[in-house]
Amino acid sequence: MVHNGKVVIVTGASKGIGRAISHKLASLDFNLMLVSRDLSSLNKVKSEISSLGGGEIEVLSCDLTQEDEIQNLVEKTLERFEKIDVLVNNAGVGRFKRVDDFTLDDYDFMFDLNVKGLFLLTKYIIPYLITQKSGHVINISSIAGKNGFKSGSLYSASKHAVQGFTWSLREDVKEFGIKVTAVCPGSVLTRFGGKKAENVDWSLEPEDVAHAIGFLVTESDYVNTAEIIIKPRYNPRTVNWETRI
Repeated sequence: MVHNGKVVIVTGASKGIGRAISHKLASLDFNLMLVSRDLSSLNKVKSEISSLGGGEIEVLSCDLTQEDEIQNLVEKTLERFEKIDVLVNNAGVGRFKRVDDFTLDDYDFMFDLNVKGLFLLTKYIIPYLITQKSGHVINISSIAGKNGFKSGSLYSASKHAVQGFTWSLREDVKEFGIKVTAVCPGSVLTRFGGKKAENVDWSLEPEDVAHAIGFLVTESDYVNTAEIIIKPRYNPRTVNWETRI
């Protein structure tokens, strides 16, 4: 299935959910700009997906907390592909503690990427989507953006910010034919936050989230799915954590 040379930027593409999204979109023949700070891991993902479909794959190391690097990412994508059709704001970080154990560094660490980085990349891409009167911004939020949980006060606050940004962005750009979607997964089996999932039997696989992204980027041009909430069902299994990226 060829999608007319559509170009997708995927942030946080070197591991976990971002890696799974990259695999899914490559199989659907999209042209991809894969982004993270880890160029070595990005090249590994590129090697994994290069034979999955007919799209072109590019990788770029980018610190999404730095405005100049974000501007360079947008410029490099346009130089290579001449357009941008979909932005998947997937990159994110988490630290988990009781609120009085958090430091200002913890706050900056999460909000600089989860909120500021997402805002800045969206800000610099939106003018191009407005010009072409089409496009789709997909923000990978979290169930934590809708509910709180123990040890998650700052992470949950950052994802609530993503939810508010997403809802308001949709109102800003819908008149230009631009779609905006929030995707809110529950616990996913990755090493996110530097730790293992606490309840393996009640967790999603990264591919479950990638499946939702595949649905969004192939739905009718006349539809804007505003939000997808993905919750796990009970599924007992054994996980080899040494193979988790």
